[in-house]
Amino acid sequence: MYKQLILIVCLLFSVSVMAETVYKKTNPDGSVTFTDQQSTDSKEVEVREPTSFAPPRLPRLDLPTKKLKPKYNYAVSINKPSNDATILNQPDVTVSVSVSPDVSQYGHQIRYQLSDQSIISRNKSATFSDVPRGTHVITISIVDSSGELVSSGASSTFHMKRFFKKP
Repeated sequence: MYKQLILIVCLLFSVSVMAETVYKKTNPDGSVTFTDQQSTDSKEVEVREPTSFAPPRLPRLDLPTKKLKPKYNYAVSINKPSNDATILNQPDVTVSVSVSPDVSQYGHQIRYQLSDQSIISRNKSATFSDVPRGTHVITISIVDSSGELVSSGASSTFHMKRFFKKP
């Protein structure tokens, strides 16, 4: 108990003991010392209040606001062709997807995008004709009736291979 009382008294006095006056003393070697203790060859220094800055208040801007469309939480997956699949000797590619919840529930559609070809449909499958040889990426997204993106979907990479016989 006695130690706690001494600690409290010391803390109270340490907070109240602050240097209110600053003295400047120039030493014989030319160095300058600032202290809170006065000596015979020291001079009192006037300490100014620190400069503070309050930024000006900016005017309120009444900008037009754009209403955001509601976000829909669709779960989209590509069933066929599977990712990194190879399609042999076929000119057409049929893409089938599964979407949850059903797009017709909100009046939306599925956009199938393959290179520069795009098919928008409510069907869960679409067929691309005359797909050239090479590696392709199919992208599925959900769009509204005006064609604007409602929800991002899924993408899958597949490879088209065709073999030709020499005549």
